[in-house]
Order: sequence, then C-alpha cells, then structure tokens
Amino acid sequence: MNYSELRTKEFGEVFSENEYYSLRESLIQSFLFLDESNKVEAKNLLINIFGLSDEELNERSTAFIHHNSNKSLLLSTIKTAEDWVENSNNKDIPGLLNLTHSDIEIIGPKGSISGSHHLTDWIERANLHLHTLRRFAKGHNIVLEQQGTWYDEKGQQKGHNIVFTYMRVIEGKVAFLGRYDNKVEAFQVSELNKGNLIE
Repeated sequence: MNYSELRTKEFGEVFSENEYYSLRESLIQSFLFLDESNKVEAKNLLINIFGLSDEELNERSTAFIHHNSNKSLLLSTIKTAEDWVENSNNKDIPGLLNLTHSDIEIIGPKGSISGSHHLTDWIERANLHLHTLRRFAKGHNIVLEQQGTWYDEKGQQKGHNIVFTYMRVIEGKVAFLGRYDNKVEAFQVSELNKGNLIE
C-alpha cells in the first residue's frame, strides 16, 4: 500500500485499536520532547488525525514539565546529600561549607547546634565515617540509611552501628541535618516513608 492509498483509508482499516492507541501515545511522548519550532506539525497531526484537543495537549505538557522539575529537584537533593557525606568522611571542611546553609540546624544524639561555623568542631568530635546502604528521598528531603563507624583520636575503630541521617536540602545546600538511631524517627521528622526508596 503506497502513501496515496494509505491516505484514503480510515485508521480502523490500517491499525488495530491497540496499535492506534500505542501510536497515539508514542506521538504524544515525542511531541513533549520536541523544541517549539518542531511542535507545530506534530500538534496538527495529533489534533487533526488523532483527535486530541488543545486542552489535553496542554495538560500533558504541564504534567511533563512538572514531572521533569520534580525529577531535577530529586536528583539535586540526592547529589548534594551524597557529596555532603563524602566531604564529611574526608573531613573536607571547605567542601562541606560549600554545601551547607549558613544557618544549618544539626541534631544528633548528644544535642543540637545551629550555624555552619560549628561544623569543624562537630566533625572532629564525631570522628565518624558513614557508608550509605539505602536512600529514601522526595523533593527537598532525603533519609540515608547508613553504616556508621566511629574512631578514637588515634584512628582506632571504637564502635559501629546503623544510623539514619535526614537532610533537608534547599537550593543545593544542606539546611537541616538530623541523625537518628532508628528509621521510624527519621521518617517521622522527614515525612518520608519506605515508599520513597530510591532504587
């Protein structure tokens, strides 16, 4: 069947219903990724051939933009948190300060501190190395399930345990950090849950 013959056929004569909706969805997905200069022809095809309305296309475009925005935020939160932990493990204070909000609030088993100027003492006192096992994240919030290992002044291991570190990341900087001994408490504070597991 050539193009001229194809143009005289109804969709039902060429495609099954499943094929029709599969092609329709594929074209919508393609439309969402096109730049503005190439969207006009695709939009005309979707409206005139597949019967979509302007309203439906606008809704799909808005949802797509929103999804991409949420995904970008999530990836930024994860990267900032992981970089923060790496710098903490390496005791890289300048690197930590670059990733830390000046008014950060830090809550740990021995109390709380406010302000990034306390970071150096806090890192030195803890003398802790963290290995992340699992990540739970949504938006600005992330909980890291971690194997924590503590060292004494001579660098000898003095203890280890599973801890849960909650961070709230705002504009690429950690604004809140809480370290908890159990997942339930970390989830309560962060308002995350096991459904926010990042695979």
